[in-house]
Amino acid sequence: MKLPVIFCLPLLLPWTAAAKLIIADTIGREKIVRNLTLGLTPARNVEVKAAKLVDALRELRQGKIQLLLSSYKLDRQQRKQLQVDCYRYALDPTLFVVNSANRLNDLTGAQLGEVLRGETVTWQPLGGDAYAIHLAIAKDDQPGIKSLHRKLLKKAAIKARYFEVSNAKGISVLASCQQGFLGVCGFINLPLAAKALAVNGTAPTIANIRSGKYQPVLEYWIWISVRDKAKNTLKHQAALEFIRLLRDQKTAKFIEGCGLLAGREDTQ
Repeated sequence: MKLPVIFCLPLLLPWTAAAKLIIADTIGREKIVRNLTLGLTPARNVEVKAAKLVDALRELRQGKIQLLLSSYKLDRQQRKQLQVDCYRYALDPTLFVVNSANRLNDLTGAQLGEVLRGETVTWQPLGGDAYAIHLAIAKDDQPGIKSLHRKLLKKAAIKARYFEVSNAKGISVLASCQQGFLGVCGFINLPLAAKALAVNGTAPTIANIRSGKYQPVLEYWIWISVRDKAKNTLKHQAALEFIRLLRDQKTAKFIEGCGLLAGREDTQ
């Protein structure tokens, strides 16, 4: 997916320019995060590097980095033990798209898992017509796919035969034109000719995704060390400002431009 030109334009919000921040991305989407930060702040103020979670956490505790991006949610005890605060800044839902003429409106997570593992190959066992399911999935680096593997397949691989499509728009075009297609993609604005299936009775509306009712969703969190809170250092202030910037309502268009959904409401 080509990132919009808008990512090259700075978002003019307050920023402590004197402090450089180093951000460790443990999500595996460093390129998207880097383009996002370029859209938010001057490049000289922010460095984004890929890192494994265990290494990034150690560097965060040592003060070598100021922020850590993660797709794991920590509970209160874990945050206290690791001495970090966590802020949710984005959501990565998996959407299942079918032709609007498909009479099915809802599938369970178990049924979708059977399709993805190649155990169900026609629509008939799902309550539909007896024609074959043609699965179309966005490429592995596209939004929605990490959530698919983590939340629905429990980290297992997709075993069914499928067409690989370069972006979510291609998925929706296939689903619009072909009755037998089941498209798997990230958060997009769907054309009227296609529809998104509910999962376990819950439609993938923005409200349901943000509330957690729609469950095939990864939450993206930004972690910050609390050790420098009392010292009130310049870098700690800059890190807090960056978090406010990342979660600002004006930033939502940048996040959604990456195919994600802004998730600034949740703080831990």
